[in-house]
Order: sequence, then C-alpha cells, then structure tokens
Amino acid sequence: MCTVNFAAWLLGAALLAGCASPGAGRSASGTRIDPKVLVEASEKVRLRGIPEPLRADFVRLYSEGRQNSVLHAMQAGLRALRLGYGDLAREALDQAIAEVEALQEGTAQARRAKSRFVGEREKWFKGEHYERSALYFYRGLIYLMDEDFDNAAASFKRAQIEDITGDDAPDFAGDWLAAEWGLALASVKAGRPADAAEARRRAGGFARRVPDAAWPVADVDTLVVVEAGRAPWKSRGGKFGEQLVITERASAVAAVEVAAVKQPVLEDIYHQASTRGTRQVDYILGEKASFKEDTGNAALGLGVAAVAAAQTRTDEGAIAAGVLGLAALGTAIASAATQPEADIRSWDVLPAAVFMVALRTGGAALEVRGLDGSGQLVNRAEVAGVGQNSGQKAWRVVFVRFPE
Repeated sequence: MCTVNFAAWLLGAALLAGCASPGAGRSASGTRIDPKVLVEASEKVRLRGIPEPLRADFVRLYSEGRQNSVLHAMQAGLRALRLGYGDLAREALDQAIAEVEALQEGTAQARRAKSRFVGEREKWFKGEHYERSALYFYRGLIYLMDEDFDNAAASFKRAQIEDITGDDAPDFAGDWLAAEWGLALASVKAGRPADAAEARRRAGGFARRVPDAAWPVADVDTLVVVEAGRAPWKSRGGKFGEQLVITERASAVAAVEVAAVKQPVLEDIYHQASTRGTRQVDYILGEKASFKEDTGNAALGLGVAAVAAAQTRTDEGAIAAGVLGLAALGTAIASAATQPEADIRSWDVLPAAVFMVALRTGGAALEVRGLDGSGQLVNRAEVAGVGQNSGQKAWRVVFVRFPE
C-alpha cells in the first residue's frame, strides 16, 4: 500500500508541477523590485529635477535593470519629446539606441533566448522590429529639431534597416514611408535634392502606397508632426501563449490639414507591426511549446505507468513504480520549467498613425485639423506663432497629439 501511495504522490507532484505558475511582480517583466532600489531610483529622479509628468517613467528606468531599461527609455523619451523636454528626450532615446545596438551584437543573450527554460519576458527587452524602427524614426525627428540634417538622414535610414521581416513577408521589409519622407526632408534641407528624389522613388515602390502624399521642398521653415490614436495591442495566443498576437487600435483620424495642405497617414504603426512575417523567435517559441507539450504528456504517461506497476504488489513492481515515478516527476519538472510564452512588453505610448506636414509659414500661428475618412473634422489643435523678436530659430518642429 505504501508503494502505491508513493507512486500516487509522485504522479500528483508531477501534475502539480505542470500546473505551477509564476507569481505576479512589479516590473514590466514580472519580477519583484527591491524596495531599496525603488527608493534609490525615486531619490535620483528627485535630485535630477525630472519634471512631474516624466517621473514615473524615469523611476522605472532606474529601478528595473537591464531587462526593461530599453523599454522604459523608449517610453520616457517619447513622452519627453511630446512635452517639449528635448534634452531628456535625447538622453533617453540615445540610451535606448545604445542598449539595443549592444543587445543586437551580444551572443550571450542570443543563447539565453534559445534556452527552453528562459521566458521571453526575462530577456533584455529590445522591442519588436517596428518598435526599433520607431526608435530611430523619433531620434531622426530630434535631429531635425536640432537642424542636424545629416544625422537625421542617417537615423531615418537606420529605421528602415531595423524594419526586418521574415522570409515569408519580403515585400514589407524597410517600408516605413514616414522614414523615407523624413529622409527626403533632411536631404532637401541639407542641399541634396537627388537624395530626396531617390527617397521618394523608393517610397513609390512600397506595397502600401500613398500617392497623394505632399512631399517636402527646400524652402519650408516648419515641420508639423501629428500623432493620432494608440499603439497596437500585444497579447498572447496559442495553447501555451507562445504566439504573439497584434491587435489594431485604429485612429479616427485619416488625414490632417494644415494651412490648406492636406496630408494622409504617412505611417500606420499597426501595418508595420502586423507585416513582420515569421520571426526567428517564433520558431524558438514554437519549439519550446512543442517541448512543453511533449514532456507534459510523457510525465502523465509515466505517472500512470508508475501507479500501474505499484499495483502488482511485487518487489519488481515496487522498484519499477519508484523508477517510473521519479522519471515522471523529472519530466514534469522539465515541462513546468519550459517557458514558451511570447513577450508582450510593449512601447505602448506609440501612436496608431503618424502624419508629417512641411510648409513655409513665416512663424505664423497654425490650426491643425484632424479629418476622418469622409473628410469630417474630428480633432483640431492650435500651434502658437513665433514672434519676430522672440529669439527663436526660424526653423521649427512642432508636435501635435490627437489621442483618438
């Protein structure tokens, strides 16, 4: 009877191991943050004088370590850019870029990603391809603000390089229209019209064509960047959550109008997120999910066999029950330890759509109108003018945010 009970206990332990789940954490990757580290991060933010709207992002950046530092640098940088804190935006986005490039070169993290027993969310976040492209795109906008047109052009080119797709989606690689448009603007402002023309030519060959886009010319003095809506939503699908599911959160704004210049959507972030094709990590996660299922089934089979062997009430049966029970437990532990879940950490302050309008205004005040698909007004914003004696530069880049 004791042998039967021991085998049954092993089977129960094996099944319970397969059902175990990690506890909730406080960081973006689900890990607990040491309260002391959190206090130190908060004090650092206070001493630096980080503005109130950005403090939470910078506390996360300073307290969550390398697993999530790229994510929080992205979040903080974009929020800072929108709020007009250019220095903080540069700092945060430059940190994100430096860490992304280090991660792309590192082999240790690549091996870690392939391990069956390391969850995706435990990796150091570097973002999906569309998030990395957006990182360089927004850095390019800051270079435009600084009138550093050469580095702006380089950033927009890098945004295209980061737009890597699987072999099953070759037509969508490097197809960021907003990056080509930004490159064209940087090129004409730097006196390289041939480069601008080449950018426009490439854009004309993209699968997602925008034939009625208004392209920049050399004598413009104002760039209006309009963001609308919310970033695509990441969630998990599949039996073990191994599939990354991207859900659109579309904006009602289909076009913007500034000083009689009408501009359609230059960049649809959902389009970029959903045309990645099959990622290399998808194969890794699929293999992890298959391993988890196979070992889980094996553990159940071994456990049942252990109970059956124990019921023979012979010495040989007892030995077999013990061996099979231990094998079931070990297999179940391996199954439980396998983590195939897709990483759904997200740069969720990205917009759904990006519009860019370049025009000559002479520093005048502007009205930015957001129009829906039928041309009806759904959003509007005012951009203050630049006085002749204000001391501000003639060239200006302004940001407008339509939340829906």
